[in-house]
Amino acid sequence: MSVFPERLPSSAIGDTPLAVASALLLAVCGWIAGFGGVAAFQLSGSLFGVAETDAFTVLGSGVQIGFAVVAVAYLWRVEDRHRYVRVRIPTIRDLGWIAALPLGLWATSALLGVVLPALGLSVPTHETSRTVALLFDRPALWIVALLGLYAVAAPAEELLFRGVVQGRVRPHLGTAGVVLVSATAFALMHGVFAVFSTGSAVYSVVSTGAGGLLWGYAYERTENLAVTALNHAMMWTIPFESVFSIF
Repeated sequence: MSVFPERLPSSAIGDTPLAVASALLLAVCGWIAGFGGVAAFQLSGSLFGVAETDAFTVLGSGVQIGFAVVAVAYLWRVEDRHRYVRVRIPTIRDLGWIAALPLGLWATSALLGVVLPALGLSVPTHETSRTVALLFDRPALWIVALLGLYAVAAPAEELLFRGVVQGRVRPHLGTAGVVLVSATAFALMHGVFAVFSTGSAVYSVVSTGAGGLLWGYAYERTENLAVTALNHAMMWTIPFESVFSIF
């Protein structure tokens, strides 16, 4: 029995390559705009004299500003926005997905920690992010995190990669294809940013690709961006790897 039984393509097969190409192009536009978002975010921090503050650090890099610009610009041009933006107050079933996803992401990370070294690929040492450390050292910063990461950054990233990218190819591919396209775009985006940072591009592509598969599938099953956005923000602010390692 397939794990993707719920939906099949509804449009002509001949239109599929164009849909996939345009979805990936939207992701590329997001990558480019993301660099602009980082620059604009850092510039605004400097202009207002807050760039070195802990509150500004907790807000992240600003890359999601670019994602939001691309997503909103695309949605402005389309008519069937419900195809791309599916969001509601989480149901009990949705809450189950929100609770289960961290465990799935942790299990995936643990598996990669075994498989990748066996293939001769390095796995970066896990370190608690500065954001997590600041939130636990200064709980008052959670107000900033809730406003910046939970209400803006994570929803913007999910809107582009789950909402727009998956919505673009949904009429042309089955669930497995939709999830694969969005996970590929999501993974390559993180790989590009890893090249410009100190991270491992290969590990970033593989690990975020795996995460993209889980989030993409969760979105297709729940049809609720609130599920993936909330879980995405949780992964930035809660040290699940440390919590699960206790058990």
